[in-house]
Amino acid sequence: MKRNFLIIIIVFALLFFQILPVVMAHAPLGSRDNESIDKATVIPDPTKSWALYSQLNSDGDAQYYTFIITSGQKIHVTLYKSMRTEDTTFIPRLAIIGPNIVPQGILPSKITVQSGLGVNLVTQIQPKPTYEPFSPSIYIVLADVMLENPALGKYYLVVYEQSDDPKGGNYGLGVGDRETYTIDEWLLIPFNLITIYQWEGQSLALILTPIIVTLFVGIVFIAWSLKKQNGIVNPMAWFGAIGSITFMGTAFTTLFELLASATKVTVGREAVITLIISIIPLALGFAVLRLSIKNSRQTSIRKRVYYIIMGIVALFMWAGS
Repeated sequence: MKRNFLIIIIVFALLFFQILPVVMAHAPLGSRDNESIDKATVIPDPTKSWALYSQLNSDGDAQYYTFIITSGQKIHVTLYKSMRTEDTTFIPRLAIIGPNIVPQGILPSKITVQSGLGVNLVTQIQPKPTYEPFSPSIYIVLADVMLENPALGKYYLVVYEQSDDPKGGNYGLGVGDRETYTIDEWLLIPFNLITIYQWEGQSLALILTPIIVTLFVGIVFIAWSLKKQNGIVNPMAWFGAIGSITFMGTAFTTLFELLASATKVTVGREAVITLIISIIPLALGFAVLRLSIKNSRQTSIRKRVYYIIMGIVALFMWAGS
């Protein structure tokens, strides 16, 4: 395999990590059972960029989130909902409860407000369909607020339906702007994306279709290619070839989600970011496939080194997941 091709892949990976802060992606955070203020979901660091995907029940119960501000920080919070047909008439509201909050709006009596805290019912904005290029996914933004130099103390975010006939539906919260990830958050992103796509309303079968089709076609191609070489006796070549197909499957899954989003909203220049995310695992897939099939009976030291390098790049680019 030509050394230049490997260099190009590494350059693309480095470029991706350079543009990552511009992407404005969020680290996922589970919400669990949080329908009372005592069980509010804890947001560990409200300055860090978090994404919370949840669902309000049709019983009208609110859901609570909490975080602590320890210094004069700007806290950015957005409320959004899915574009599922079922959520067309679903309009969740966002309220912020905390010290020195200027009172605005009136909350339903069933929502708990602790003594001494102020309540701000965040003003809704014109619903705005938004494309997220990092996922890729789409959602409708309903509220966007920035807490400027808030007082120190404990705050609560409350999401609820202000309706006598609550519908229930899928909503999400974006909290914070500081883009940072732990290793486990980064590596688990592919699995969290499945949850996000299901939150959007996609079935698991639809989500997995691109990679299943890619695996089927790829295995047929590998079998045909190896038959021309009178079979293959090197297990490493087999593992490498199958792995390369999963890399390509990741790329085609990302492209599929981009196209699916484009049928619902106008996708602009953000699509370039999604395409870069797709190109890297696709290039890795072709490189590993070529490396595995060419001279498949031989496993030189150089070939092993190439496998290791591309495997490490693939791990951090979620290729094959």
